[in-house]
Amino acid sequence: MTTWRFVLLALSSVALVSAAPSISYPIGERLVCKAWFIGFIPIGTVWMGLTTGSYHGANTVVCEGRCLGDFKFYVADVRLASHLDPATDRALYHEIEQFGSERRGRRLIFDWQSNLVTYVRRERDGSYAVRRVVPITPDVWDVYSCAFQARKYFQPTVGWSHDVKLIETERVFHIRVTVLARRQLTIAGLGTFDACRLGFTPLNLKPHEVFKGLLNLDRDIEVWVESTTCTPLYMKSTVPFGFLRPKVEVVLAEWHTVPGFEPAVIGVSSNAVARGLRPRRD
Repeated sequence: MTTWRFVLLALSSVALVSAAPSISYPIGERLVCKAWFIGFIPIGTVWMGLTTGSYHGANTVVCEGRCLGDFKFYVADVRLASHLDPATDRALYHEIEQFGSERRGRRLIFDWQSNLVTYVRRERDGSYAVRRVVPITPDVWDVYSCAFQARKYFQPTVGWSHDVKLIETERVFHIRVTVLARRQLTIAGLGTFDACRLGFTPLNLKPHEVFKGLLNLDRDIEVWVESTTCTPLYMKSTVPFGFLRPKVEVVLAEWHTVPGFEPAVIGVSSNAVARGLRPRRD
């Protein structure tokens, strides 16, 4: 997995579970995050948001994401989308395309009549070919749609946990998400939030297996989310990049909220107010 695919999937996965909002999906919500090497070297921007679309003629909720980075010697533009059935909350279709120094792509096609996922990958000649057909159960999502769909389970209590099932390519992983800590967290330019730190534990690894499909979960990852919406605020981890494993931080820079899905901000900057954030009223 390239650095930018890691960053985008990392951001999506930090919101694997979230609080029950007053609306099913905050259509129109948009997040902008900045990514840094070793705390001070800017490496790019990440956008995530929710919109509507269609898949095979049916209306869908679309979870969109994009990473744009320029390392001077390595340019990456990663675009990702997942379609959800708003009636059943099930994943229907997932795609990720990478442009720039490398051209890659893959797709997951969900067939709920047969309970199968078809994994399709872009080949060296530019064509797309089926690589694997995987049997699944109704509680399996692709990584990105799960991050948004599951925004109704979270409880901001230290020790609380919830299990989810994810597929990125050809393997279903069982992940336990646990609240490890809760405290105030200040994000420059936005304000101070009531935040929870999440931990991720893979449950179905084979002996000596290293989990490489999502976040390199065998390693230490620091992830903080806002307690009422479970929106990602901050993430820090080492990232595989060739023979190097540099430290990467991803920090929320802009949060464009929608009515009915606002966070409980303890202290808020004037710039953040303009984007829809409001101080908490206890």
